[in-house]
Amino acid sequence: MDAQRMNELERLLLKKLEGKISGEELRRLESWAAKNPENRRLMEVLSDQEWMMEQMAELEAIEIPAQEPVVRPFFRRWGWAAAVICLLGAGTAFWLTRQPAVQTAPVVQAPAQPDVQPGHEGAILTLADGSVIPLDSTRQGEIARQSGSRLTLGKGELAYDAGAHRKEAAEFNTITIPRGRQFRLLLPDGSKVWLNSASSIRFPVAFTGTVRPVTVTGEAYFEVAQNKAMPFIVHVPERSSLRVLGTRFNIKAYPDEPGAVATLLEGKLSVEVSGKQTVLLPGQQAVMNGTQLQKSNVADAEASIAWKNGLFNFDNKKLDAVMRELARWYDLEIVYQKGIPDIMFGGEMGRNEPLSNVLLGLQDANVKFRIDTNRRLVVLP
Repeated sequence: MDAQRMNELERLLLKKLEGKISGEELRRLESWAAKNPENRRLMEVLSDQEWMMEQMAELEAIEIPAQEPVVRPFFRRWGWAAAVICLLGAGTAFWLTRQPAVQTAPVVQAPAQPDVQPGHEGAILTLADGSVIPLDSTRQGEIARQSGSRLTLGKGELAYDAGAHRKEAAEFNTITIPRGRQFRLLLPDGSKVWLNSASSIRFPVAFTGTVRPVTVTGEAYFEVAQNKAMPFIVHVPERSSLRVLGTRFNIKAYPDEPGAVATLLEGKLSVEVSGKQTVLLPGQQAVMNGTQLQKSNVADAEASIAWKNGLFNFDNKKLDAVMRELARWYDLEIVYQKGIPDIMFGGEMGRNEPLSNVLLGLQDANVKFRIDTNRRLVVLP
């Protein structure tokens, strides 16, 4: 098969494995499979996920031994589907000669392994009077009016239209994002907020004072509407306060993380911790740990908002940090067995994949994973 036809075959197979293939493309792929028995057998092999996992594990066993800490191969950034296509480049004969022998005896179907679907859009809105509105199950459209502001629910987003609000102190609402959810918020001043899993934001239904204060836990990406006369202030409980002098930044401040991290993508950001203060410029990051405040340059500030763009970014992240991200997005309990090595990962993977696909991209000879019932993920040496 010439290189051009092989590239086309790889493209179609990858789209089929990702579930993105069109009807016309699927017909072309089926036409190729029908040309001879070897093509059909190859299609069947690529559809056998359990067998593909075994072959990938065998292939990993012949890789060059890594130095500690182990860094994952970059080709896994696109998960098991891309890995299959890379391996296909070794030639169809490799797969066909390694295909399990055809069994003539009846085979008992093994029970399906549990899997966990990715998170989706959803949130819980708590009004100032204590009323709770589950936004997952609420019909889109106007859902409330407060202090002259109109609350409108769209697809994965809640928008506040301040309107003609009263001058007294505004009421504060809270949006809570459970594990396995994400959401967007349009604030009364036009500022936009993207909220990651296991996060929350407390905010006024109208900005009426001299500043625009909000309080955040977890992770949020802000695009702040500029108003020099009314600074935008982000408070992080027991961590820090951020005075926004520009527009685009990400704050990650989960209680189970070793420190809070603010990354600036555009504008300026003043960060204060226990009386210490620093100003960030685009491409800089502040780490807040207790009373400590450290500023540094980052090679790729956009990587901090990979989650907002539908990706996991695992570059230079240790196993425990990766597992915390998976636990929040897939709503998991993580259980570690003894003897887990110190592993670091690299690359990106899509957040819209079932958990099993993501784990296939992470698994190697040094660490394995098992999905148990009740959303429990076991990490094995």
